[in-house]
Amino acid sequence: MHVDKVHINSLVPSESAKEALSIANQSISSVPDEVGDAAYKGSVCEPSSGLEFETKEEAYSFYREYARSVGFGITIKASRRSKKSGKFIDIKIACSRFGNKRESGAAVNSRPCIKTDCKASLHIKRKEDDKWVIHSFVKEHNHEICPEDFYYAAKGWNKQSAIVACQKKGLQLALDGADVQLMLEHFMQMQDENRNFFYAIDLDHEKRLKNVLWVDAKGQHDYSSFCDVVFFDTFYVTNKYKIPFVPIAGVNHHSQYLLLGCALIGEETASSFVWLMQTWLKAVGGQAPRVIITDQDKFLKEAVADVFPDARHCFCLWHVLGKIPENLSCPMNQNENFMVKFNKCVYRSWSEEQFEKKWWKMVDRFQLREEEWVSSLYEDREKWGPIYMQDVCLAGMTTTERSGSITSFYDKFISPEGTFKEFIGRYKDFLKDMYEMEANADCEAQHNQSELRSLFNFGKQMSSVYTDAIFKKFQVEVLGLVSCQLRKESENETTIIFRVDDFEERYNFVVAQKEDEFRICCSCRCFEYRGFLCRHALLVLQMSGASDIPSRYILKRWMKDAKVRHSVGEMPKRLNIRSKRFNDLCKLATKLAQEGSLCPETCDIAFQAIEEALKHCVDVKNSSRIWAPNTATAHSSVSIEDENNNAITAKSSKKKKTYRNRKVRQALNLECICVCFS
Repeated sequence: MHVDKVHINSLVPSESAKEALSIANQSISSVPDEVGDAAYKGSVCEPSSGLEFETKEEAYSFYREYARSVGFGITIKASRRSKKSGKFIDIKIACSRFGNKRESGAAVNSRPCIKTDCKASLHIKRKEDDKWVIHSFVKEHNHEICPEDFYYAAKGWNKQSAIVACQKKGLQLALDGADVQLMLEHFMQMQDENRNFFYAIDLDHEKRLKNVLWVDAKGQHDYSSFCDVVFFDTFYVTNKYKIPFVPIAGVNHHSQYLLLGCALIGEETASSFVWLMQTWLKAVGGQAPRVIITDQDKFLKEAVADVFPDARHCFCLWHVLGKIPENLSCPMNQNENFMVKFNKCVYRSWSEEQFEKKWWKMVDRFQLREEEWVSSLYEDREKWGPIYMQDVCLAGMTTTERSGSITSFYDKFISPEGTFKEFIGRYKDFLKDMYEMEANADCEAQHNQSELRSLFNFGKQMSSVYTDAIFKKFQVEVLGLVSCQLRKESENETTIIFRVDDFEERYNFVVAQKEDEFRICCSCRCFEYRGFLCRHALLVLQMSGASDIPSRYILKRWMKDAKVRHSVGEMPKRLNIRSKRFNDLCKLATKLAQEGSLCPETCDIAFQAIEEALKHCVDVKNSSRIWAPNTATAHSSVSIEDENNNAITAKSSKKKKTYRNRKVRQALNLECICVCFS
């Protein structure tokens, strides 16, 4: 398929197309006074630079009448909006024969007038006083004047514009042809640098770009070490950033955020999120996380249940709290005590029964039973309420303030109105900074001993186990032991309940201890949210005579040796077997190419045999659902949506690609999605 770069780069966004359509449909009765009389007397003024109009519609009508009198068709070639105001500031109207002749089937609507790359055009711009002025005018045509062109353009514009406006949606609104080319070039470069780099492109049944996912080699390796908690952050999509970026995040043993994958999502639908999660899961080897964190969203909820049925799904607490002003502005504004009661219910409930009692009391007091969002929040309470987080480790990835959230971490390289070119440039710089920070932390953990600031045995025990970053946080809890006072509240056959007064926090907390199983749980949920024991639990252990922290409360993910290291000898045997199969096939394919290239007849036979063999291999792979691990292969995939479901097709390569082959792969991928830009 031929890709016409002119049509890729001169793309008009769908809103622009709709606006252009409204311009074209305006009545010509709005022609300005200075040219109106001449126009309706049969002698239309010729356009000239500097001629002003009150509106863009008037300018379009004027040029339309000029085109009618001369005998050529016109079309809106391109338009541009202000990044600040969103208003149109620049419009180019061209002869309907502008551009080059396209291949059959590439055009949105076939037309009898041959494209001649005619340069005749009118370029108008908005002035500071909101009037429009002719910036430039090209009179000469490079073809014979054909009066039928005008009537065809006038008749065919509405249909063509409506089709273009309808076709452009999702990622097509965020990325133009140049952006897609830049993105593919970045993918090719990354794959050349490391063959484990994975990317996938999701297309609909009309080959229009829907979603994109990529996972670099470091992200894949990091996931092998820190696969317990993963956050699919859709903040930038939900808040309508120009680049609909979805970071897939984790946390390393230094409490530093990791990029386990990146995506661009065109539409917030269950099918898009299912594709994202399924494709990412295959990219990282198929092992599902134990905990998935997302925003509170019904489509994300459906997708997680579909793709990760055995994982614990939790909502980011900051995202939940951030929606309160949007959904409950009335009770917040009318009653100063609302947030006090809400926080008391969320953070000061020591049991599920107590939470529910406080919840319904709050709902009735502020008359919230009819609020749909409040009902959905209660329905999903087990996914965000701290009291329901028992036996879950969130590794510090869900906070109550944006300043400490993952989203704020990525604000360094993405802005609401930033272009894709700016995004990809900042993204590369951001990765370098991340890698440098992690390398420095690894070096310090390897060569420096954490500083002990107390004589408690718990501190001594963990100083040689935890990384320096985690030990500093843990040592704050150890030092806080002196500000706590313990008293026993109740006891039964299996459990002892303690009340701990924390004079530093000015709260009291409930700690439950099961002596026979040596389990301990505090109502502050420090272990669940941060991954290490709090001062209240440590005090109970100390008073119980324990000198060391039980191993179940020392997470591998915070240890100095948390990273998984693979030597060449530790690579799975099945990868070596697959490499052998690949080499054997390459040798046979080389022999086939040598014999098949001798004459046209043998070439046809070889091609037919290869095509049939490839078809059979694909059928076998799809029917048996074979998935080859990505540890030793380079990946790229393009998926096309059937009428019934999404099919994900993966391509892989075993050797370093040459520059020429890289360009071929880029052209093939670009060909798959060029239809939506032509």
